[in-house]
Amino acid sequence: MMKAKLLTRSIILALMASAMPSVNAATTWTEARNDAMGGTGVASSGYLAAALANPALMTRHDAGDDVGLILPGAGAQISDRDNLRDGLDRVKSTFDDFRDSAGTGNSSRQAAALKQALQDVDGDSGHASAGLSAVIAIPNDTLPFAFVARGWGQAKVRTEITQRDLAYLDAAQSGIFSPTQTDIDQMTSRAQGVAALVTEYGIAAAHQFTLADMPVSVGITPKVQRVDTWNYNVSVGNYSTSDFRSGDWKRSENGANVDVGFAAQLTPEWTVGLTGQNLVARNISTREINGITDTFQIRPQATAGTAWSNGFVTLATDVDLTPASGFASDEKVQYAGVGAELNAWNWAQLRAGYRADMCNSDRSMFTAGVGISPFNVVHLDLTGMAGTDRSYGAAAQLSFTF
Repeated sequence: MMKAKLLTRSIILALMASAMPSVNAATTWTEARNDAMGGTGVASSGYLAAALANPALMTRHDAGDDVGLILPGAGAQISDRDNLRDGLDRVKSTFDDFRDSAGTGNSSRQAAALKQALQDVDGDSGHASAGLSAVIAIPNDTLPFAFVARGWGQAKVRTEITQRDLAYLDAAQSGIFSPTQTDIDQMTSRAQGVAALVTEYGIAAAHQFTLADMPVSVGITPKVQRVDTWNYNVSVGNYSTSDFRSGDWKRSENGANVDVGFAAQLTPEWTVGLTGQNLVARNISTREINGITDTFQIRPQATAGTAWSNGFVTLATDVDLTPASGFASDEKVQYAGVGAELNAWNWAQLRAGYRADMCNSDRSMFTAGVGISPFNVVHLDLTGMAGTDRSYGAAAQLSFTF
């Protein structure tokens, strides 16, 4: 349904857009409607998106619903606060000029330009995340179920400029010696990037029952899970985004996991929900490159949500009760989001929201989006996101309901 190569390319394209430089993904799924509503969805998703956000909500369907398809949903977010992409381009250009001048006896100007470029990116960092999803859902009154395929991932790059290199360039600039190719190859400043891509295939199922005259639903999604990690660690002058996905830096590990969900309809308008994603904790180490390694931690994540909807207006709130998955070297993040939707007779939708990290480790994001759904059969959803520190994102989704 959705091949690992396609998921890998979605991550790599997002990383290339900002020099490998996410806002960390607020969820392990991409769904354009929910993303536009501040990343909510635990209590507000329709039956089709429920397979991604909260499987218990798959029981929330109309009598005439027979099948739903998401083919596909895609999204990406980048954060390049330090404008690292342009900075690394300047380093690459000046590094090549300096290398070409080796042995000519006239490297002073090139050494000065390279030193300035290195100082401009010293300690800079950038992040990216991306996701891709596909769903085939079969709603029914007995045991609604769905086939789910999704990929989600994160990446980051940072630079480390050494004083040894700056002193070496000072000496070359002052003419104390003439640089050689051997000297240049021994420069120690580095660009260090890590990425993780999680690919999942599962079957979601749900069941509804009545508790104290209140409709209550439970859902579960057992899934197989593959995690690919990259540890890209090279001389800053040799950094290239096209090399990042090389197998030289990659390590893969397969496993299994499970998501669960709960939803209760307190009134015809009010719904509360609770999900537990990736209940099996996993730690996947990257390859060791130049003595450096990192670990991607898939953490069990619980999220609570509530939603109010009268068919025309929907209001939703989600709060993470535990930290999101991420690299061990990063600070943990935990999000809260709010969102709203105006639905014009199931033909067009207008959405907005806001998401913030309660740990103050990640950027806050404003979200907005539109939906077009002629005859309530074909659905095209578009989402944009913007936050502080040059943080941006977008999502798009094509789905069908019959």
